[in-house]
Amino acid sequence: MAAINYSRFGEEMESFALLNGLHVDLIARPSFHQTDGILTTRFGSVNTTFTVDDQLKTYPSGIAHFLEHKLFEKEEYDAFDKFAIYGADSNAFTSFTRTSYLFSTAENVGECVSTLLDFVFSPYFSDQTVNKEKGIIGQEIQMYEDDANWQLLFGIISNLYPKTPLTADIAGSVQSIQAITPAMLYECDQYFYQPSNMSLMIVGNFNGTQIKEIIKNATAGSSVSNDKLNLQRVKLGHPAIVPFAERQMDVQRPKLALGVRGEKEFLPAERFKVKIMLQIILEMLVGESSADYQRLFDQGLIDNSFGYEIQLEDGFQFVDFYLDTSLEQIDQAAAELKAIIVNAAAKLTEQKPIFESMKREFIGRAIKGMNSNENIANQFDLWLYGERTVFDVPATIERLTFDEVVDFADQFFDPAKLTRYQILPRGDQK
Repeated sequence: MAAINYSRFGEEMESFALLNGLHVDLIARPSFHQTDGILTTRFGSVNTTFTVDDQLKTYPSGIAHFLEHKLFEKEEYDAFDKFAIYGADSNAFTSFTRTSYLFSTAENVGECVSTLLDFVFSPYFSDQTVNKEKGIIGQEIQMYEDDANWQLLFGIISNLYPKTPLTADIAGSVQSIQAITPAMLYECDQYFYQPSNMSLMIVGNFNGTQIKEIIKNATAGSSVSNDKLNLQRVKLGHPAIVPFAERQMDVQRPKLALGVRGEKEFLPAERFKVKIMLQIILEMLVGESSADYQRLFDQGLIDNSFGYEIQLEDGFQFVDFYLDTSLEQIDQAAAELKAIIVNAAAKLTEQKPIFESMKREFIGRAIKGMNSNENIANQFDLWLYGERTVFDVPATIERLTFDEVVDFADQFFDPAKLTRYQILPRGDQK
């Protein structure tokens, strides 16, 4: 057991691993009323093909998301109902590389922790419940198929990582989920829901000694380590980027996205710093207070629909920019944004005088975020960033130098790794 002390903020995190391999991090904050917990497994939408003991395994797209849904439903109870009895909110989400289960409560913390671990580590699937869920998730998939913003995101991803599992919707397709069976769910649960492939973070008002005992008791039956299974994930690789693609949908205005793919692999400590650098770089380049944002806004080339997103994962990384535009302005908007992206280093150099004030602004945001236990828990990612938390953000920012940020921008925003995707109103063509 190790104690990580954040003396600057009067906080401490206990970090330890159980004998079964589950990694646990506890941040006790007695002055807070709310407690948040999040249990995460390294199983996401991209993990449809992998090897176990050198045998290739392939599963339908959407199986990680499907498994997330079904774990809440037991033979005798529904986990959502159980959390509600204890006065807690509960939820779950599946991303490209993770599935997380979380709760938030101001009472009955021990019961909530026990319930969280019990329902995740005690799978129950039947033909009847699985077939019923196919209809529910199928409706969810159809809703996203009609969501132009969602399709814009996966369009730019398909350009950046063509013909990889990353291009499939996280929920899968209506067709792919029809192939999911209880046996498949049990197999994926066995492969990925092993304690050694999971982490638990609890932040808030709780008794540390009691919580540790509850965690040990609740996971006592979960002893298989996926190290023994010799599970190997298949890497996405670096396929050739598709420079341009478009489609038509029932939209009022065209939608434009530009994406740029990073190529370098980072260790967890580096990745934590890289994420912060990208956030600062993008705020300086196209944040609402930046000169170029104001210029493009005044010219009517961007509006409040404009935004950007950072995806930084183990095995893939990209930044995408998106906005609603018009047929008359879509090419000009794309050209202006491309010029900013590919000249990122030069653009940053022009803004050197505001770098230190930008650092202070981001430090202020991080400190403000420390007031939320939910934020602390949800931002933690053991495999992505190691043991780093929001309490490490201010010091990381303070150590950044302007030259290293500019050098990183010059390396990351490679014109050869840039792509464009757009959605036009049905019947319109450029």
